[in-house]
Amino acid sequence: MEVQTRPIAYGIKLLFTDGTVLNWYRDSKRRTVTTEKNPAGHNFPSSDPTGEGILKTMNLSNDIELRRLLGLSSTPPDPVVLAGEGWATAAFDGGCKPNPGPGGWGALLPDGRELKGGALQTTNNRMELTAAIRLLESTKGPIRLLGDSSYVIRGVTEWLPAWIRRGWLKADGAPVENRDLWERLSQLIKGRPLKWEFVRGHRGHPMNERCDQLATQAREEMMGGG
Repeated sequence: MEVQTRPIAYGIKLLFTDGTVLNWYRDSKRRTVTTEKNPAGHNFPSSDPTGEGILKTMNLSNDIELRRLLGLSSTPPDPVVLAGEGWATAAFDGGCKPNPGPGGWGALLPDGRELKGGALQTTNNRMELTAAIRLLESTKGPIRLLGDSSYVIRGVTEWLPAWIRRGWLKADGAPVENRDLWERLSQLIKGRPLKWEFVRGHRGHPMNERCDQLATQAREEMMGGG
């Protein structure tokens, strides 16, 4: 999720892409959270001395840049298990160079296992979808999935139900691209407790960086360079 910040007296204004707008006053006297706009109905703590409550509510605890802006440690929470909630954490990534062209995908599982694969002629979107699918096929139970693909995450959390209702047509009546992969993904997520969390790519998140490395390795191997 993209976030903009603006300075205010004694604190920071946070503007999120879902329409949420917060004022976080971090001076020594109050350190409070004031909600200007909250269309999604998030439950923010009224008092938040560190700012961790804001990040946790918005699923941004691993955003290194936001942590810096809020004056927090740059070290994210444990990347494998979300402390206190029992959610195992995994990550996925994929891409092509050029796009379309040779591509690779990578996934990092909660138990430390690494998965990767590729295709000689594909697209960024197909590799990102494939990474998420292989991750889910290789795990069970509740899981938190980290990825830098807004295409996959918004597709799962926003677009997919409407596509299915319309018979795999988009709002403009055009067929949904990569339907074969979306159909498989829809089977895997049905009835399974999942949390999808967007992280910014190439920003130093250790799990995201490792998945990117795996995807690059797989692509190079497909091209005969590995």
